[in-house]
Amino acid sequence: MTNGVSDAAMPAGEGLRPPAKIAAWLAVLLFCIAQIVSTIDRGMLALVIDPVRADLHITDVQIALLQGFAFAVFYVTVGLPLGMAADRVNRKRLLLAGIITWSLATIAGGFAQNFGQMFASRLFIGFGEAVLGPCAVTMIGDLFPASARGRPMAVYVYGSIIAYGLGSVVSGYVLQLAPQGVFDFIAPLRGLAPWRTAFALVGSFGFFLAAMMLLLREPKRQRSASETAALRGMGATLAQFFARRRLFLPLYGALATFAMGGAAASGWGPVLLTRNFGFTAASAGKSIGSGQLLWATLGACIASLLVDKVTLRGGSRGKVLFAAVLALIAIPSSLAGMASSGTVAVVLLSEVMFASALYGTTMLSAIMEVSPANARGLAVALYAFVMTMIGGSLGPLFVALLTERVFHDPTAVRWSMAIVGTAALCMSALLAFTAARALSAERAAHAAESHAG
Repeated sequence: MTNGVSDAAMPAGEGLRPPAKIAAWLAVLLFCIAQIVSTIDRGMLALVIDPVRADLHITDVQIALLQGFAFAVFYVTVGLPLGMAADRVNRKRLLLAGIITWSLATIAGGFAQNFGQMFASRLFIGFGEAVLGPCAVTMIGDLFPASARGRPMAVYVYGSIIAYGLGSVVSGYVLQLAPQGVFDFIAPLRGLAPWRTAFALVGSFGFFLAAMMLLLREPKRQRSASETAALRGMGATLAQFFARRRLFLPLYGALATFAMGGAAASGWGPVLLTRNFGFTAASAGKSIGSGQLLWATLGACIASLLVDKVTLRGGSRGKVLFAAVLALIAIPSSLAGMASSGTVAVVLLSEVMFASALYGTTMLSAIMEVSPANARGLAVALYAFVMTMIGGSLGPLFVALLTERVFHDPTAVRWSMAIVGTAALCMSALLAFTAARALSAERAAHAAESHAG
């Protein structure tokens, strides 16, 4: 079926001979690396909040705007059109342009002198990274059949999950080594503050990634000629989603609130360790990074084995129900501030990466199955939009507002994280259950129509 109604929706061209396995898995590996680089670039600010705040003379609320809104705002203006472009243009070229854009923007952030310049840097990081999800996910969909997408999708999601840990570890060492003059042999970095050096070094790696992407080939799109001819403008395409709003509103709402809960933990976790448990910025980065790597690896391994089995037993509805359970599993990360020691706090903060590795794999593959075949790029762009613009922006912002405007105490960040994270993740589970019911209703209605016909 290609109308997105069937629980076991299959893309057109499913029976076509797949590309060589080596080429397909090479593409997945490159997408995984791209996820690592992009996530480190966007998430590094969380590791150096206090040094950036001191250097740029800004507040916690402004930091929250930089973490979420500044990065996400271009998802409103260009993210959705770029998602539609991924359904139409050469995705390899689009992806290369995005990588170069976000890399230059990250480097520029390392040289920002005020809030406005850093805000502009974050804007263009969001602009560049808006192309990654729609291009990578739809290309994976074209490289693998629906019954075998769980493992490659898990590898792709794994990149974004371990990136938080890798970024924390790498940044921790850069912050430790930069004051010792280790990077002074690079003339532009000589004399820079450690956090600025970290931005410049990490941003530069994007150019190596772009060179590796030249090895990639654009796969043949797995859809029929009629579906290609049915490509529509933004308004008509969004109308397809609105017509099924009883499914897509709670489905995307679940994504947004899960991201809100996860961002409350990942965005303010390093600060929690420094303010409430006595960590230095460098030790907080290395500690939480190591924990995130371990939890993320465990989650990705389980996802690669479990998601395809959930698909076989429960189809798209089973995946959405599984996502509801995963939202509840992520709640302990919001309660890290209540831990009895810094070690326990690190374990709890890192646990969100376990749930996120499973959640991203599950929901991305579910969205590919239930979305119209001629609008999958847009569906993934909507996924990125709600996860980033709504969840990733509001989560850190609500924590900052509670800490600064309600509690009036920087160490009360632990209470703010607990309130925002727990409420958001519980709401995510409720919305996912609602979406699963909508899928059941669609399946029953479709069966009745088929019987009547």
